[in-house]
Amino acid sequence: MTLPVIGLPEIRAAATQQLIIDSVRGALIAHAEGRTSVPSPLHLAFPDAGGDCHVKAGHVTGSPHFTVKVASGFYRNPQLGLPTNSGVMLVMDAKTGQPVAVLADGGWLTAWRTAAAGALITHALTAADVQDVAVLGAGLQARLQIEWLHFLRPLAVVKVWGRNAEAAERLSAQLRDSGINAHPASLEEATRSACVITATAATAPLAPAEDFDAANHVTAIGADMPGKKELPPALFRRAATIATDDHIQCLEHGDFGNAVRAGYSAPDADMAVGTILRDGTSTQTAFSIADLTGIGAADATVAVAILKAVGVPRTG
Repeated sequence: MTLPVIGLPEIRAAATQQLIIDSVRGALIAHAEGRTSVPSPLHLAFPDAGGDCHVKAGHVTGSPHFTVKVASGFYRNPQLGLPTNSGVMLVMDAKTGQPVAVLADGGWLTAWRTAAAGALITHALTAADVQDVAVLGAGLQARLQIEWLHFLRPLAVVKVWGRNAEAAERLSAQLRDSGINAHPASLEEATRSACVITATAATAPLAPAEDFDAANHVTAIGADMPGKKELPPALFRRAATIATDDHIQCLEHGDFGNAVRAGYSAPDADMAVGTILRDGTSTQTAFSIADLTGIGAADATVAVAILKAVGVPRTG
């Protein structure tokens, strides 16, 4: 048997924003309802190279396929003329265990499903009249978080902060080219926006808790493996809603877990992102935090949708 390898051009042609968003929404809801199999991720760190890698697997009950995904982020790669992110997905038949296809996505499906998850929960937990949004981070995921949120709601003003001022200006220009009114901002100005999204590889809180006093919602994307931290643990103390994509993962290596270990949050204070997406929320006027670590079930649902879109048949 020759295993089909689906390359990035074919994946890009099939992966519309709506397809990815619908797939991720379905995965998060299924996960909240206990209809998934998602083992603990495997993490590798490469401090000498400024990189990390994680392996995630997942299956949604009733789906014909399950997925094992390898995704890496090597943050010095742009200096070498290489993309920061890379990866590949192996799709397997859930009845026979036979390999079905390899999605040679270069890490893009991981980036897109992360963008979809962030946009979905940010949109759900931010009041409809809030259009003042800030993103902390100036990389690919920061750009995607804003672009995908803009797909769900209009954004009047986007403030961009990055450790590298040139990168923040470059991202702002890219967002303006996409029709989004974005401009660089200081860290203090950005954290005082009504809605703040963090998308960095930080290993220490980006700002103290009091700097977020004007914020009504924060979505944290970057703390997706042990050792990463974006939010100050004390910020969780005033959150009326704490949403997590996976309770155990977020306790083990998310910002929510950092807050629990610091004594600022109870270990059962969170609720599932999928529950909020399914049932809606009445807490948009109270301060909320979403902590996302990325679940293998979302990789699986996206992979299944891509296979269906490109016409790869089942093996079993």
